[in-house]
Amino acid sequence: MTILPTSDPGADHGADTLAIADADSGTRRSIIIPFCRARFTPEDLDAFAAVAEPKLSQGHWAGVLRESGRNHDRLLVLLPEVDRPVFRFERDAKGRYSLSFHDRSGWYGIGSGDSAAECLSIWRPRRPRTP
Repeated sequence: MTILPTSDPGADHGADTLAIADADSGTRRSIIIPFCRARFTPEDLDAFAAVAEPKLSQGHWAGVLRESGRNHDRLLVLLPEVDRPVFRFERDAKGRYSLSFHDRSGWYGIGSGDSAAECLSIWRPRRPRTP
């Protein structure tokens, strides 16, 4: 699955460490820069891909765009023959996850959770009902 970026070209998506030269000794030391809580982790993206890949391959979804900013990381779901994103999966600066639906009037929350998998559980396949 390929997710295309859509915004924030100025955001620093560099490494998690920064080498700084010590002015006195000229040696370099590494400083750990904390991972931004507003960014999806690889596990988050795997949880989303598990939901998205079947929907994309079956033609239910037309595509997925990624929108990142200082205080959020979002995956926007496009549906066939709809000219705007209809679903939005987001992680905010506090590390919270939310899932929203857009119905031309605005965004409405349809899911949330402490993990990506919990938030996306609304889309988890259900077992067929037995008579």
